[in-house]
Amino acid sequence: MRSLGRCVICTLFLLTVSGCATGPFPLAGDETNCGPEAGSADWWSQQAMLPPGVRQKCYKGKMWPVQPRPTVPRQQFTHTYHSAHYWPLPYVCQERDYVRNIVQTQMTNGWQQETTLYGRHFGDDQVLNVPGKLHLIDILEVTPSQYRTIYVQSSYHPEIDSSRVSSVEQVVMELTGGTEHIPIVLRKGRDYSRPASEVKVINDLYNSSVPTPRLGGSAGGGGGGASASGAAPSATGP
Repeated sequence: MRSLGRCVICTLFLLTVSGCATGPFPLAGDETNCGPEAGSADWWSQQAMLPPGVRQKCYKGKMWPVQPRPTVPRQQFTHTYHSAHYWPLPYVCQERDYVRNIVQTQMTNGWQQETTLYGRHFGDDQVLNVPGKLHLIDILEVTPSQYRTIYVQSSYHPEIDSSRVSSVEQVVMELTGGTEHIPIVLRKGRDYSRPASEVKVINDLYNSSVPTPRLGGSAGGGGGGASASGAAPSATGP
């Protein structure tokens, strides 16, 4: 009798949770759709996708808890134990991937900044000047292959941009002998550095404004010398 009562209770529980006359549980978060049969491999696969933690519910017009939480059905006991036993896996892996993506984005932007030929690298005729050629040589020799893309700062003038790209293509052809194909891409960006000539002018102005050093305290030194020699001023009477 006790076993029969347990079976009846289990059957009623399955029907109550599933809402389906045939017995299978619904899909996660969907109480109206009858999913795979309870206990089957597909059913366990669906249950394994449920997130851990408490569920947010509305009680007397208030959400409990206040912070956003999942509203799908609760995890099975075995899955709850699994989540607690192996915590913080696999969520720590997702957080690490998020941080790695941020670092990778910063690295990509940094290499893009370093492989850009700015307006100061071109002369008035929009041909690479000496600093531009030296910077281009560094890009070809130092930059890793996965970041070896030559960016040219856009001037927002098609004629100037075309001249700059043509000049870079010609210099690359001369340096590589036509054996390497390196992408050359226009880039809209700002130059946050300064030309060497401008830095030299600033340093020269700073050095010229430094006051001439002077040795101070010469008068006090003389007085001290007189005291040390033992000489005393003559006393004269009235």
